[in-house]
Amino acid sequence: MSRSAWAGLITVFLVAATVRIGWVVARHGRDPDTLSYPDEYAYRLAGRSLAAGGGLIDEFGYRATYMPGYPAFIAVFERLHLPLMATRLTQAVLGALVAPATFLLARAGGGHPRPPDRMGGGHPCPPLTAPSFRGCVALFAGLAAALDPFLVFFSGLLLTETLFAVVLVASWWLVLLLVDRNRPASLPVSFGVGLLLVICVMLRPASTIMIAIAPAMVLVYRGFARPAWWSAGVIVAVAIVGLFPWAARNANLLGEWRWTTTRGGISLYDAMHPGATGGSSLAATKTDAGAAGLSELEWDRYWHDRAMTAVRADPGRVVTLAARKLLRTWNLIPNEENSRRGAPAIVSAAWMIAALATAAVGWWQVRRAVRWWTVLLVPVASFTLLHMVFVGSVRYRIPVMPMMFVLSAAGVCQLLRGRAAGRSTTTAPVDGSTLGGRST
Repeated sequence: MSRSAWAGLITVFLVAATVRIGWVVARHGRDPDTLSYPDEYAYRLAGRSLAAGGGLIDEFGYRATYMPGYPAFIAVFERLHLPLMATRLTQAVLGALVAPATFLLARAGGGHPRPPDRMGGGHPCPPLTAPSFRGCVALFAGLAAALDPFLVFFSGLLLTETLFAVVLVASWWLVLLLVDRNRPASLPVSFGVGLLLVICVMLRPASTIMIAIAPAMVLVYRGFARPAWWSAGVIVAVAIVGLFPWAARNANLLGEWRWTTTRGGISLYDAMHPGATGGSSLAATKTDAGAAGLSELEWDRYWHDRAMTAVRADPGRVVTLAARKLLRTWNLIPNEENSRRGAPAIVSAAWMIAALATAAVGWWQVRRAVRWWTVLLVPVASFTLLHMVFVGSVRYRIPVMPMMFVLSAAGVCQLLRGRAAGRSTTTAPVDGSTLGGRST
């Protein structure tokens, strides 16, 4: 990278780290031990269990209801007897890495086809490969990730969103490099994709779908050539090897190979039970008489069977719930009752409207760079569809927003360029730019 690119990379990280540290101190400084959400209690309990040497155990005594990644992160601080504020601040700094990761994700568009020749108003549109355009997009995308109110808010909570967003964006940056035919199908990059996807799954089991999607995209976009098969094979092999110890541990403890968790059943029930609204409501399941005394595998099957019973009883309701979950995931304001009014709602709505509007402008400008934007948006589409089956929440869009910010940044850079062109010229040029040896 050039010196200016390194400067941009460091700048967006420093901005992100400063904002997050400031937020954590302001939000949690007076009472750092207070937890706000049920999942925070669950993760801290699992982390304490690991730190004490008892293994990964939840409130029911089950041993595979959570992936070990985030509890292991918490366990480090519990083992060292560090205050909870140290955990929050460390996570905030690590979470700031999402900004430089987004910066690199935006720069990865350099090897892909260019956008349309002309933007609104007749002004020539720069190629996606133009260094000045890529630099502008990378900087604005990185700053958007640095300042995103949701990413900042979650940086101090004991939840997986912050670390998962960093790893997911970093993995997808490498995927974008792999599908670029102007670059060699690098095996080290393929190894990096596989490793980062393992970490994604260790933090959030829903990302297992990306282990199938990433190699499939490499194969498709590289025309199923032999190097593509090697790259895809490395990704899958690394993922299998990385998850094998966890699956073997579960086989030893539970008597069944589980590559992720035993929460699939209750998660599906949460999304499909007769009283489901699209959000999560698991309080009643803790006192359900039918689940009492079940082994962990029986417990998982029990909730899975109840979920499928509800689906079969009213299949049409599944479609209605899917629409509600979609709206919840992409709601302009938080779904939580206490945050649906006042400053949180105003900030959320303003930010999301601006982000989505500029993303639409950005997509229009780069719409002919199909290879680039389809790969870029695969995580957005995948997790959106996934949470049209399982419960929908603003939480679940947060890790994929950096992909949207890349398009938003493209829109902002085009709008800024249009204004500059409008001030400097009164007549649009009749010829376009040249890319790849072809005149336009």
